[in-house]
Amino acid sequence: MDRHIKEFYSPFSDETPSGNFHSVIALHDEPHFSWEEIAAKAPRMCKGWYELTKLSPRDRLEFLCDYWLTKLPYHPDFKDFLIKFFGSLDNIGVFLVQKQFDDPYTAELVYSCLGGTGFYRGVSGASEEEITKLQQAFPNYTFPQEYLKFLQIHNGFSKATDSTGLLPCQSLKETYLNFQERLSLQETVMTQSGKPVEPKALIPFYESFGMPYYQCFYGEWYPEQEMGNVYYSVESGAVSDMKGTDKSSERMAFPTFLDWLMFYMEPVE
Repeated sequence: MDRHIKEFYSPFSDETPSGNFHSVIALHDEPHFSWEEIAAKAPRMCKGWYELTKLSPRDRLEFLCDYWLTKLPYHPDFKDFLIKFFGSLDNIGVFLVQKQFDDPYTAELVYSCLGGTGFYRGVSGASEEEITKLQQAFPNYTFPQEYLKFLQIHNGFSKATDSTGLLPCQSLKETYLNFQERLSLQETVMTQSGKPVEPKALIPFYESFGMPYYQCFYGEWYPEQEMGNVYYSVESGAVSDMKGTDKSSERMAFPTFLDWLMFYMEPVE
């Protein structure tokens, strides 16, 4: 596995005060744990992840690639992208992490890149009830099906140590309200080219940790029958242009959620 994974999933102690967690269990390296023991420690972890740890690294990669393709709606470029992405990995692990002594364990699925070039991590998927509550929290908008299906794979997903990343659906409403407070301090919200934007229609689903920007669904832009998404920079106070001659990735305005996800999952050279 990528060496950065071991550094990130390190428990803190007197010897290692820089560790990130109170306790860490690399479940893929701990075959003696029974499912009953794991379910008691991490109630939200699905049994499929436990069974995944019993497979070889190659079988884990093949199984999860097929699962993603089966779960997510069709996109003309996504299948080839996903096969390439899983081909760039050397292993997939399951870590149980405990932030503080009294906390329950959280399960994280970790995608390790070949050659020590990085990793990705996602938490357990959202339940149908959690998806329903998300939709009820935003009655004026219908979230893209690609996004809702992805939440059922990972209800929180990030690249390497980006500790915020794709937000869990339970926190979306609170993040939205805090975001709207921030926008209310601006006289107007505009695109980078100066076109006005309705601020209340901006719903952040991704927040970059340590860097003041968000990726937001925009409830007044439906380029392919579902909400597109745009970039908002706190530094500039501007939203990315939805139309232009530049590529979507250069403008940071994406017609679909999967277009943004492919951009986010591109390896950093």
